[in-house]
Amino acid sequence: MESETAGRVNWPYGNSQTAALIRDFDWSRTSLGNIETWSQALKTVVDLILVSCFPMVVLWGRDLIQIYNDGYIGIAGDRHPEAMGQAARSYWPDTWHINASICDRVLQGETISLAGQSILEAHDRSRAENSFTLCYNPLRGVAGGIEGLLLTVIGTPSDYVVESGLWEGEGRYRQISEALPQIVWSSDASGNVDFFNSRWFAYTGLRGDEGYSAGWKRTIHPDERSHTLETWSQALRTGTPFEVEYRLRRADGSYRWHMDRAVPVYDAQGNVVRWFGTLTDIDDRRRAEEALRESEERFRQFAENSSAVLWVLDVETMRLEYLSPSFQQVWGEPLDVVPRDFAKWIQSVHPDDRDDVVAALARVRQEGEVIVKEYRVVRPDGTVRWVQNTGFPILDERGKVRRVAGIAQDVTKHDGSMVYVVDSNEASRQNLSLLLQGAGYQVKTFSSGQAFLDVAPVLVPGCVVLDLHAPEAGELTILRELKTRRIGLPVVVVGEAHGNVAFGVQAMKAGALDFLDVPYEQKQLLDAVASAQASIRDIAERDQAAELAKARIAALSAREREVLERLLTGGTNKTIARDLDISPRTVEAHRARIMERLGAQSLPELVQIAMAAGLKQGSRSMSDADR
Repeated sequence: MESETAGRVNWPYGNSQTAALIRDFDWSRTSLGNIETWSQALKTVVDLILVSCFPMVVLWGRDLIQIYNDGYIGIAGDRHPEAMGQAARSYWPDTWHINASICDRVLQGETISLAGQSILEAHDRSRAENSFTLCYNPLRGVAGGIEGLLLTVIGTPSDYVVESGLWEGEGRYRQISEALPQIVWSSDASGNVDFFNSRWFAYTGLRGDEGYSAGWKRTIHPDERSHTLETWSQALRTGTPFEVEYRLRRADGSYRWHMDRAVPVYDAQGNVVRWFGTLTDIDDRRRAEEALRESEERFRQFAENSSAVLWVLDVETMRLEYLSPSFQQVWGEPLDVVPRDFAKWIQSVHPDDRDDVVAALARVRQEGEVIVKEYRVVRPDGTVRWVQNTGFPILDERGKVRRVAGIAQDVTKHDGSMVYVVDSNEASRQNLSLLLQGAGYQVKTFSSGQAFLDVAPVLVPGCVVLDLHAPEAGELTILRELKTRRIGLPVVVVGEAHGNVAFGVQAMKAGALDFLDVPYEQKQLLDAVASAQASIRDIAERDQAAELAKARIAALSAREREVLERLLTGGTNKTIARDLDISPRTVEAHRARIMERLGAQSLPELVQIAMAAGLKQGSRSMSDADR
C-alpha cells in the first residue's frame, strides 16, 4: 500500500470528483503528455477552474484537450467521465463546424461571449429550456503565447448558484489557495480585495489591513500602475475576465514581473458577486524574452551588415522564411522578387549542381548534419557565381529538425579585370569594347545610363568607362547616383569637351576618377583603366575592414553599444555613467571590453574603427582630463 501511494500524483488538490478524475486519468494517452510534465500555466488554470462554482472547461494544446470542473458534469451528462481528456473535435463532432471557427478566433486572441445558448439539449433534453451564456477566453502559456482557451458557462442551474451569505465553497477555496505556488486573491463585486493567501504577505512584507486593496495598488510599479488600475476598472464595469502583466514590489524593495489573472463569479441572476484571481511570477520569462529580443536585434544588425547571405528554410513547408539583404548582391535579384518556394529557388542553381545541392539539404534535414557545399548559381544576367554554403539544422523541443539555416558566401574569384562600358553610341561602344578586350579585360556593355544603374548594385567589382558625347549630356547623373547609393565602382569619363575645361572639372566633382577629352590616345585610356583597377583593390581592402568592424559592433551587447555611441559623441566615463544610470567604474569596464572586441589599442583608434563601420563621431571634444 505504501509503494502504491508513493507513486500516485497528488495534484490537483481537493476532493472534488473532477480533481480525483484528473489525478487518476492516464494523460500520457493524450497530446498533453504525463501530468508531471504539464506547464505551470496549465496547472494554474486547472487549479482555478476546480474551485469555481461555474461550469468551466479548459481546452489546451494542439488537439484542444478537455479538462473540466464539477460544475460542468451536469452539462457533460452521460458523456461524463469519458469527456475528460477528449479532444474537442471528438467531443463536439456534430457541431464542430461551428465550434471550430469560434475556437480559431479565440486562439488568435479574441474574447467571445454568446448569449441565449441551450447547450444541454444534446445531453439532457429535459433541461433544454435553460438558456446559457458562453464565455470564451484565450489562455496563455509560460512563454506568453496562446496555448488554449477557457469556456465558462453562465446560466441558472442551482448546482452553481452563489448564496447571498461571501460563498458555500469558501473554506475549500481558502484551503486550496494555500497549497498553490501562486499568490491567490479574491475581491467583492466592487473590486475591494478581501482575501490574500499567505504567499502575498510573505512576498510583499505587508501586514494586516495595509496588505489589501490600498496595499495592492501601492505595490504596483509606477510605470504600470495607471494601466493596471484602468484595466481592472474596465473588467469591473464589463464583468469580463481580467488579465494584465506588471511589476510587483517585493519586501526588499525590488520588483519582479507578475501576471495577474481573475475571473468573475455570478449569482443566479447573472450578476457578478465575487472575483477570484492569481498572481503568477513571470519575471524569469520576461527576462528570457528580453534577452531573446536583444539577441534577435544583434542577429538583425549582423545580417543586415554582413556580406554573407543568411537564410532560414522551413522544412515542413519548404519555404525560405528569411533571406538577408546580401542575397541581392550575390544572386543578382532583388529580395522582393525572389521566389521563396524551394522548388522554384533551386532553379537559380546551375543545372549541373542541383542534384548535389538537393542531396546535401536532405542530409541536413534527415540526419541533422552540418554540410559545407560549394555550387554555382546563374544570375538573371547570365553570369555565374560560385557560392560556398554552410547549412545546419535548427531543432525543435523534441529534437526534430524544424528548420535548416545557413550562411552563403560568394567565393567567385574576382581579379578586378571587369570593365563596364556605358555608351549610347553603338559604334563607339563597340570600339571601346574591342580595345579593352584586346588589353585582357572582361567587358560588359550598356546602351544607356539607366540600364547600367538598374543592375549596378549587384555587379561584381570593376571599372566603369562612361562615354559622354557632348558636355550637355545628362549621363553625369550616373556619377551622382553611384555616390548616393554608395556603390564603389570607379568611373573613367571620356567625352568631347571641345576645350571646355569646366566640363572635365564638373565630371571630377561629380565623382569621376579621371576624365579624358576626345580625341585621346588609346594608351591614355588603358592607363586610366589600370589606375582604376588599382583603386578597386584599395576599396576592397577598406570594405573588408568595414565589414569586419560592422560584424564586431553588431556582436556587442545593447549596453556596450550605448556606451560606444556615447564615446563617439565625446562622452566621458562620468557623463556616460550619468546618462545610463550606472557607475563610472562600470562604464570603464564596458569601454575596456569594447576596445578589446574591436581590436582597438586607443580611443582614437576605436573612433576610426567605428567610423569605418558607418557610425558617426559627435562634435563634442574628448579631453584626456575628462577621461
